[in-house]
Amino acid sequence: MNKGSVVIIMLLVALCFSCLSDQQKKVQADEQAIKKLEQLDMTSIDRYPLFDNCDEMLTTADCFYEQLHALVQQKLSNGEILIHLARKDSMYLSITVSKEGRITYDSLYKSAPRIDKDYMHELLQKRLNNFPVIKSAQKKSIPVATTYRLPIVFNPVDSLEH
Repeated sequence: MNKGSVVIIMLLVALCFSCLSDQQKKVQADEQAIKKLEQLDMTSIDRYPLFDNCDEMLTTADCFYEQLHALVQQKLSNGEILIHLARKDSMYLSITVSKEGRITYDSLYKSAPRIDKDYMHELLQKRLNNFPVIKSAQKKSIPVATTYRLPIVFNPVDSLEH
């Protein structure tokens, strides 16, 4: 064999072993995707949900929380809530915004011991419905579902009169 044919054979052998099969390429792509997914921070979002009157250019949560609080306050202020309080008290609601932008009351997350949890949960289920559909939160430009804990403060009726 001459030098030229040895070089050509070596190049062909190197080419055959250096090329990846379709299966190997798929495995490598899957491994890279898994690594990127593991590095993705799923505890934060890139954009909070948006109500129609919130500025989309602002990425802060302020407008979302203000609008959500106002909406919940409006729904809870329709009619009396019969609880007896000697002093100011609070509770936390768990509210979800689906990736389709639907707002739902999930549960009473935490409340003061003086508040009847069963009564409040039932009342909240009745009143906190028919929310408007909004733009959902986003992560990497993909709509995602998010859950929020919303504080609600109750003032005794007597303290409002002073």
